[in-house]
Amino acid sequence: MRIKKKYLIPSFLILFIYIFLSIFSSISTFRVSSESSNLDPSYLDLEYEDIDIVSGESIISSWWIPNNKDKTILILHGLRSQKDDEYILNFIREFHNLGYSIIAIDFRNHGDSSKGNFTFGVDEINDVYNTIEFYNSYKNIEEIGIWGFSYGATTANLAAINNELKNNNSARIVGVFSDSPYFSLTDLISSQISRRTPLNEFMSDLLKPGILLFTNIFYNFDFNSVENTYIEGSKVSIPTKIIGCTGDQTVPIDQSINASNTLGQLSSFVEFSNCLEHGDAFISDPEKYLSEFVSQVPQDDLRYKQYENLADPLFKYFNPLKADCCLFFPPTINLTFFNFSELILLKSFLL
Repeated sequence: MRIKKKYLIPSFLILFIYIFLSIFSSISTFRVSSESSNLDPSYLDLEYEDIDIVSGESIISSWWIPNNKDKTILILHGLRSQKDDEYILNFIREFHNLGYSIIAIDFRNHGDSSKGNFTFGVDEINDVYNTIEFYNSYKNIEEIGIWGFSYGATTANLAAINNELKNNNSARIVGVFSDSPYFSLTDLISSQISRRTPLNEFMSDLLKPGILLFTNIFYNFDFNSVENTYIEGSKVSIPTKIIGCTGDQTVPIDQSINASNTLGQLSSFVEFSNCLEHGDAFISDPEKYLSEFVSQVPQDDLRYKQYENLADPLFKYFNPLKADCCLFFPPTINLTFFNFSELILLKSFLL
């Protein structure tokens, strides 16, 4: 009897710790709100409209930043980011200098948008559709390109998969440029926990069943839903380019490769072998990054001839915006901003 009591207390203690860590990890995963920086395009001396869009039960905050060209970019930020981050504003300025009109949104639960159902992109595709539909009606936008990073990239991919099912007269999505999207959330859980807690990956694997269970109980969310949407959805009818970093530990490159493979023949994958961190593809090789999405340029202008073979005509709108640093846990360090000198060099050729 004493022997049983001797092991009973440690067993209960281990069970308590397991349940506590599982609940803590589940709650941390779904704490996705971000604080506004109170900056806006006027900080860059850009004229803009601040427009709220109804998306289901949420109100999506957006900016419309017009320009002279009839090309428009929809920017989809990463997890725990928002459109008024200073590094995003710097890229907005560069896009605008290149002549493009810009739509930037805060996803539900981010920035100035209202609360909503958080699903890692599965339901957030409606924020994308409703934004495009609104601007088609309000600003007569007929064609649009989508750029997204990580959470935003995955949402862009899922929106491309389901685009054919969206029966409306909205603007036509002409291309998706997807920077470091994820494919399987369940495969990412262990690595994220081990990176952001004292637990090693073996111990993190042990927590996985508990996290999945309590996430389903508390949030009614199935961690397999993103992967299932990729697999069960139709092949994309929109040209889609996916890039990934060889050294990315937040979203390992296999995740992005798997995402590309499930999207069909209109999807292509580009690896950045010198990229060591999540979101650093552009920093690791700016020329290569830009060559993958730069606009199809006029054939009668000699200034563009040297870039003619580098440009993929399907991707007319894109530029990298570094966004989320961590999928499952709030960031614990400040992010550094990009160096934009490479974009200035490109701009000297395009303007």
